[in-house]
Amino acid sequence: MGKQSQQVHMTTTDSPLTGREIALSWMIWGAEARTLTEAYSNLVAIAASQGADAVIAVRFVAMPDTHTHHGIISGESIETRTVHQGYGTAIRYS
Repeated sequence: MGKQSQQVHMTTTDSPLTGREIALSWMIWGAEARTLTEAYSNLVAIAASQGADAVIAVRFVAMPDTHTHHGIISGESIETRTVHQGYGTAIRYS
């Protein structure tokens, strides 16, 4: 099944695993999610699909997501919910 079935090491520290040479690094973002668990899973899935061995300096942000709905009969309603997104530095070892 390729890289997606392989485990991607995730850490909130800025240091990769010691003793391994890094061949490539890039910034990576996961899709917006309703929960932190989903945001984490999204980041892992994106990292695996792009061939990352690890993601370091992982951070999660919570953002408001506001929608305005207009209806002829119901009028206007505003809905705000919190969405979460993860990002970090993806790395591929040599």
